[in-house]
Amino acid sequence: MNSAGGAAPRGGTGFREGVRATALYVGLLLVMAYPLPLHPASMTLPGDPDTDLFMWTLAWNTHALVQQPLSVFDANIYYPHRNTLAFSENLIGSTIFAAPALWLTGSHVLALNTVSFFSVILCGLGAWLLARRLGALGPAAVLAGLVFAYSPARFLRFGQLHLTTIQWIPFSLAFLHAYLDGGRKRDLRLAVGFFTLQVFTSGHGATFLTVAIVCFVVFRLALGEPLAVRRRIHDLGISGLLLLLAAVVILPAYHDVQVSHGLRRTLLNWAPSVESFFASPSIFHLWLLSKLPDAEIVERASAWLFPGFLPLLLAAAALVSGSGGQSRVTQRTPAPEYSDPREGPAAERPGRTGREEWRRNPVLFYGLLLLLCVLLAAGPPIGLWPLVYHLPGFNFIRVPSRFVLLGTLALAVLAAFGFQSLTARLGPRRRVVAAIVVGALMLAEFLTIPLPGIRPTRVEIPAVDRWLDTQPKPFVVAEVPTTTYERLQSIYMLHSMAHWQRTVNGHSGLRTPFHIDLFDRLTAFPEPDVLRRLAAIGVTFVVVHPRLYSREEWATVEPALAQQSDWLELVREEDGDRVYRLRPQAAPGD
Repeated sequence: MNSAGGAAPRGGTGFREGVRATALYVGLLLVMAYPLPLHPASMTLPGDPDTDLFMWTLAWNTHALVQQPLSVFDANIYYPHRNTLAFSENLIGSTIFAAPALWLTGSHVLALNTVSFFSVILCGLGAWLLARRLGALGPAAVLAGLVFAYSPARFLRFGQLHLTTIQWIPFSLAFLHAYLDGGRKRDLRLAVGFFTLQVFTSGHGATFLTVAIVCFVVFRLALGEPLAVRRRIHDLGISGLLLLLAAVVILPAYHDVQVSHGLRRTLLNWAPSVESFFASPSIFHLWLLSKLPDAEIVERASAWLFPGFLPLLLAAAALVSGSGGQSRVTQRTPAPEYSDPREGPAAERPGRTGREEWRRNPVLFYGLLLLLCVLLAAGPPIGLWPLVYHLPGFNFIRVPSRFVLLGTLALAVLAAFGFQSLTARLGPRRRVVAAIVVGALMLAEFLTIPLPGIRPTRVEIPAVDRWLDTQPKPFVVAEVPTTTYERLQSIYMLHSMAHWQRTVNGHSGLRTPFHIDLFDRLTAFPEPDVLRRLAAIGVTFVVVHPRLYSREEWATVEPALAQQSDWLELVREEDGDRVYRLRPQAAPGD
């Protein structure tokens, strides 16, 4: 590892360091997420319609990637629309963690929590690796992992699966740094591989990573990094190009949804309140804010965006020192590998120029990246969001305050080098002791026990939906009662997991005018006009859940059902629920 960007330690020592760091982040998860790790199959955070959406998405991916991998985006919700998985985050990359849990236990709650748990651990490990690649010593790198994994600004997105699963960002950046500093083809291909994995895991994370990579490349080019396009393409190789191509294959589905249904963000309610940047629900922060009752920071906050005092102080130390104490690290950098002999060592001047020192200085780049994230996340008059929200990728993000997540990674890197600068005169043992003390104080500042918002969660699929799985396929289902209220729609999505046939119901990041109108019409079920509408779009079965109606509503609906025998044939009744086959051909004048 060199002073400003060499590779992480190689061989057994580096591996053992990584294992110890991983064990630490796993152990801390048991504390920081308490009591969720004690009830991973019966509790979720927060337990709302989006939680149902995430569980359904992971289950759909697990089903579709085995049964119909080439049409995974043609999910079964929001019939008759196509590419409905692209109405929101696809979460395909998270299937590698969710599928084993589903196959082994059948628990959708456990699958969801497994993905979230791994995201936290890998965020810590990724930030540790990134800091090590940039030249941080072991204790400082561990602190970087603590900040990115457990800072309230990122950790408390735990229940938002599309936001917590940004764990591949630091891995991709770590190998990109290693490639530009060492020239190894493998590092470039690994950087691309982790980029593609992030694209399939979280669209938000893909946007954040793209911003970081573009900024990093521009930063390096501005400070004298040779463009060397031919060498970069050669180093990428066929395997790297195939990995990039894999990242592109999901774009047509999202483009189709954008063109067909207008899936894009506007500037409506985009600006977070100023108080949000000072707000956090940690025990220590809430206690401190209670001393400032007139400020009303918690009451006025629209999000939890405060990353913690200690990370900010350590980052400030890094920015003041400018180098994070790197000059005291004397380990050697592995010799670069060159693909083109004309671009070999003869082209390199002995020693480092000032511009090379600057472009290899992580404090400078990650300080600028942190500033950019703050400007993107901030509201008027300094916020940059109105200038960029229409750009590809950006229009996928609902609120720009989420760029604080990328900013937290930049802050984690700066905190590592700030600690390294402050402890540069200490010996190895004292530096470890100092890291333990700082880490303990940091975790005490971050601590929120119990994790707020945790609720008992069960996925209960009615017997009639399971019976539908025994019927000849394909068929189309509508479930009632239905309103525009997302709770019922998300419950019906979970019901559809019993048979995976198309359903008109759905809850996602997008609801089209077609389904807004349809759900409104279904409130009048079973009037003939409603049944005619369902028949026109090809609905086969209507599942009626009397217990989900109010007593007054059911007193009206039940006798109306008996009057529609020309349209509806009762084919199954179990546990109070009913399945009707729609028979439009028997309707007078049809």
